[in-house]
Formats: sequence, structure tokens, C-alpha cells
Amino acid sequence: MTAELLKKRKRNLWLGVFAAVLMMAGDLLWQVRGAGAVNTTLGAFADKAWLDMSTWRFVVSNLLFAAAVPLYYIGFTEMYKLILDHVRDKADRVFAKLFRVGMLAGTMAFIFIHTLCLNMPLIMQGIAPYVTVEKAAEITNNIMMLNIVPMVLYFLAADGVMTVAMCALVWRKTLPVNRVALLCNPLFAAVIGNILGMLPWPMSQLTYMGEASGHLLIMIVGLIVVAKDEKQMPKLRKKKPADDSPIINHDDEPDADITVI
Repeated sequence: MTAELLKKRKRNLWLGVFAAVLMMAGDLLWQVRGAGAVNTTLGAFADKAWLDMSTWRFVVSNLLFAAAVPLYYIGFTEMYKLILDHVRDKADRVFAKLFRVGMLAGTMAFIFIHTLCLNMPLIMQGIAPYVTVEKAAEITNNIMMLNIVPMVLYFLAADGVMTVAMCALVWRKTLPVNRVALLCNPLFAAVIGNILGMLPWPMSQLTYMGEASGHLLIMIVGLIVVAKDEKQMPKLRKKKPADDSPIINHDDEPDADITVI
């Protein structure tokens, strides 16, 4: 482990933090609504509030996720390498591989799921002028249901598998952090987000940042581990030798010729 490697590792983990922030901003643009449009869902997915939202919000939200995904991959790939540097046995390696499964699923899922979810309000806005609001919601919900299987599977892999891996790695002390870090995972963050959603408006709008904030916390755990690794690095001290002359070990020299009289 070199100082240069740790510097690169920190940089990549910070890119992962930035990716999570972009995703949080994208989720807010997609879902935040005013005080009078909180409980306006029609069926499983469709929301009447979408009809009053500006289209640019959905477009920019999608762009934010498109920018976040490559940075997410860089950050979480570095986190995976960090985990590999701390594995001790076969069980650790299993959980490291699970982390990688969640990471790769997240890389694909966040652009796939988010784009799919953002298409729903755009579809509803497009057909609402020609049918009733209820019919527009029914069509929107039906389209979403046709895509529900891959969406759920990717979500479970990206958040569920990632959560299992992180909890195991923290509990087993594979990652040298306090066990409070067991809370640093996507599912716990999503639960906290749902609890925040019960608060009065506008605090309730923080619920939409829940899932992405869990991925941000994983990057924070990684940065803490890197900081500890830095402290454990030996300090190289350059000492000037007292005498620059070569050291001769006389014991290793051949015995001088001895003349016996």
C-alpha cells in the first residue's frame, strides 16, 4: 500500500460521493411536490401531481442520473478494491463478491429504473389531454407493471444484496470501522426515508433522498477506512549515515598467508 494508491483511492471514493449527491438531486427533481399535492397517487404508480409538474424537471433528473452512473461505477469499484485489501478468509471473499454483485447491479439499475420511472409521468402528461385522468393513470400503471419484474430484481440486487454484503463486512470487522456503520446501507436509509415521509410538509419531502443517501454512506465508510489505512502506514525517515565509508566485515576476509618456520 503506497501513499499514491491511497490518494487515488480517496479521489475515486469522493467521485462516488458526488455520484450519490447527483442521484439525490435527481430524485428530488423527479418527486418533490407542493404542500397540496402530497397524497395524490392513482393506483400502484401513477400520480395525479405529475400533471402539474414541469417537464424540464424530469429531463434534468434523467440527465443527473446519466452523469452519476459512471461516477458511481468508479467509486464503488474502488470500494470493492478496498474491501479486497481487507479480506482475511473465504467468508470475507464471499461477501466481497456479493458487494460486487450489488455494485454492478446498481450501475445498471440506476439508469434503467430511473429512466423507466421518469417515463411514467411523461407518458401520463402526453395522454392526459385526450382521456380522463383516471384512464391516463390506468394506462401508465399498466405500462409500469409490464416492466415490474426486471425493475424489482435489479432493485433487490442493487440495494438488497449490497445491504447484506455491507452489514456482513462491518459486523465481521472485515472493514475496520465501528459497528454503527451497520446503519450505512441503502435499505436502512430507505426505511429512514419512509419515516421522514410521515413528517409534515416540507420535511416529508426528504423521504425522496433516502435510498441514494444509503449509497453515499457506503462511500463515507470507505473514506473512513482509507483514513485508518493512512495512519497505519510506516513513516519513512531518511537518516544520514554517520560514516559514508564502506563497512568491511573482517571476519569474512580470507586469512592472511602465514609462513611457518
